[in-house]
Amino acid sequence: MFKRALIAAAVAAAVSAPAFADVSITGSMEMNFMVVDTDAATTHELDRGLQIDFSGSDKLDSGSSLIWKVSQKITSGNTNNHSDSYLSQQAWGGREGWVGFTGDWGTFKLGRQFLNSYLTLDWPYGQGGNWQLAENNWFAPAAAGKLTAHFLNGASANYVSPSFGGFSFGVQHSWDVKAGNQNGVDLGDNSITDLSANYSAGSLGLNAGYLFGSDVGSKGDASQWYVGATYGFDFGLNLRALYTGYSKDVNGGASQDGFDWIVGGTYSFGKSFVKASYHGADADNLAGSRSIASVEYGYSLSKNTVGYARYQWRNKEAGDLQYGMVGVWTGF
Repeated sequence: MFKRALIAAAVAAAVSAPAFADVSITGSMEMNFMVVDTDAATTHELDRGLQIDFSGSDKLDSGSSLIWKVSQKITSGNTNNHSDSYLSQQAWGGREGWVGFTGDWGTFKLGRQFLNSYLTLDWPYGQGGNWQLAENNWFAPAAAGKLTAHFLNGASANYVSPSFGGFSFGVQHSWDVKAGNQNGVDLGDNSITDLSANYSAGSLGLNAGYLFGSDVGSKGDASQWYVGATYGFDFGLNLRALYTGYSKDVNGGASQDGFDWIVGGTYSFGKSFVKASYHGADADNLAGSRSIASVEYGYSLSKNTVGYARYQWRNKEAGDLQYGMVGVWTGF
C-alpha cells in the first residue's frame, strides 16, 4: 500500500503543471478608407490601426497582484501623434510598457503609459473622430498649455484609487516628457502632474481633472483643467459634454489662455448606432475660432466587430476640409 502511494505521488508530481502567472493577449484591428476634400485637392487614403497588447497578472501571497503590460500599435494615415510622444508606438513596447501592483487599496503602475486625463478626453468625449480635443494644440502659444497633448510618457508613476461609492481619483506624475530627453533621471525635469477625479451613479458620469507642468515643450509653467459629464437614457440615447481650459507662460511672465469644448450624443437601436458631435476651440492670439462637426453611423457585425461610416467637416481655422470614411473595427 505504501509503495503504491509513493508511485502515485511520483506520477502526480511528474505530470502536474507548474503554477504560472496569468497572461493574456488582446488588441484590435482597424481599417478605414477615407476621401479627404480640401481647397487644394481631393485625396484617397487608407488609415489603419493594428494594436496588440500583452498583459499579465500574478497573485501575491499578500492578496494583491503584480501586473504588467507591453503593447504595440502599427498605424498609417492620420496617426496624429504629438511630436513629444518620443518612442514610436510602432516599436515593440512603444505604446505601453509598465509594471505595477493592484489590490483592494487601488492600482499603482510605473513605466511608459498614457496620462489618465488624456484617456478620459479621448473616450468617451473624443469618440467619433474628435482626437483634436485631447491632442491638438491648434498651433497657438496658449495651447502649449494643453498638457494632454503630451499623452504618452515613458517615465510615469500612476496611482488610481478604488471606487468609494462611485467616486475614484488618480494621481500621476510624468517626467522627462520633452522630446529627445527621455532619460527618467530627474523627477522634476520637464514634468507633468495629472490629478483626476471620476464619479458614477446609475446613468450619470462626472469627470474632472487638473494638470500642471514645468518646461514642457518650452520654458515656463503650463496648466490645464477640465470638467465633463455623460448621461444615458433608457431608450438608447447617451449624451456627453466637456469643457477644458489651458494656460501657458510666455515671454515676460505673462500667460496666454485657450479652451476647447465639445457636445455629442450616441443613439443606439438594435445592432445600429448613430453618433453626432460638435467641437469648438479658441485661444489668445488665434485667428478665428476652430469648429469641427462629425456624424457617424455604425452597425455591429458580431459581438466584437463593427462597421461604420463617418462624415466630418472642419472650418477654415480648423483645417478647412471635409472627409468621408468607411471602415471596420474588431477587438480580440
